[in-house]
Amino acid sequence: MTHRLRKTWVVLVASVFAQGAISGLQLGLPALGPAIHLQAGFDTATIGLLFGLAGVAAAIAVIAWGRIADRTSDRFVSVFGLLVTAGALLLAAVAALEKQFIWMGALLVVSGISAAAPSIGIIKGMSGSFTGHPRLGLAFGTRQAAIPIGAGIAGLALPIIALQAGIAAALTALAVALIVAGIAMAVALRHPGHQNRPTQITDPEISSGAQPAIPWQLLTPIYVAAILLTASQVGITALLSLYLFTARGWSYGGAAAAFAFVMLTAGAVRVLMGMAADRWPRARVLLICLIGLLTAALLLIVAGTGAYPISAVLVIVAAISGMAWASLTVTVIVAAVPTARIGQAQGIYNAMCWLGAGLAPIIIGLVVQEYGWSLGWILLSLSSIAGVIVASTRVRTVLVAPPASIEQTGG
Repeated sequence: MTHRLRKTWVVLVASVFAQGAISGLQLGLPALGPAIHLQAGFDTATIGLLFGLAGVAAAIAVIAWGRIADRTSDRFVSVFGLLVTAGALLLAAVAALEKQFIWMGALLVVSGISAAAPSIGIIKGMSGSFTGHPRLGLAFGTRQAAIPIGAGIAGLALPIIALQAGIAAALTALAVALIVAGIAMAVALRHPGHQNRPTQITDPEISSGAQPAIPWQLLTPIYVAAILLTASQVGITALLSLYLFTARGWSYGGAAAAFAFVMLTAGAVRVLMGMAADRWPRARVLLICLIGLLTAALLLIVAGTGAYPISAVLVIVAAISGMAWASLTVTVIVAAVPTARIGQAQGIYNAMCWLGAGLAPIIIGLVVQEYGWSLGWILLSLSSIAGVIVASTRVRTVLVAPPASIEQTGG
């Protein structure tokens, strides 16, 4: 029993590190935008296209990687994805050294495709280890916390490395982190048999009666809500530094520090939400809705107080609250879906999140440019409210579900 418990937490530690490294690429790489502009000569539109293509590629690829994870193993998909992504970054670094920046850009898009794999493998590996565990929510809350924390660290470190030693050095640093993560996952998941345990029903909503292989009726509102809540979340964080710098008169360094503060604080909040998912398993979706309403309310206040300094503080708080819900949605999905099918279910979920993340900055950026910040914040607030309305279709079911013990439900 002690050995199994130790191995479970080894999987968590390796998964958190690997997720942080992946997020450093997926969410921290845009911090290299100014360096790419200066050293590669790409204009703003080209840089936006480069990062946009990487995001779209990840959204498309993640569903396929989910199916592959279900047909192979979490270990294969995690390690393969991490090492291939590292290889693509190393080749991109060589291209940058040779000043072949078009090739560098193409290889960064390739890294976006391969980076979608370990995110799925990590979820599947943790699902195999933590399904039925009384700390399911805490485990996935900690994993979700690695996303903003990895992005925040990369957002601070990569520009410094690029400024001191060039883009190639920054890409190499990312590649090294991914290689270490690949080795860690290979060791942590070296006993793949854990994912072949009998499927357990772990969500209070479906704790009685027959269940389909994947409960699409439960997941569909969660998927749709994820698009809308992610659009609100990413719309805030993508424009946060720009808003503080241009509209509130903050310094470039101050805006960057605020972004890092948001990411690190959001990581801590996601851990707390994971603990809440364990403490109140029947209220997970309700908590998602409450967080969405809080974010919407803050954005509406920001829209109405744009001429006052308090708006800067409020938008920072809204950015933090807008990132808090992700631990809860992932816990709902993992608790509802058999481990053998988690790759497909999580792949679709990640694709929905990437879709919302890709569309929001483009649309809100155009709105802000034409009509001002207030309308942008209002639209992001409406997106959050719409997400709450969709997710709330599951709340009544959760609240009236028949009682189930925490030990039985894994909640």
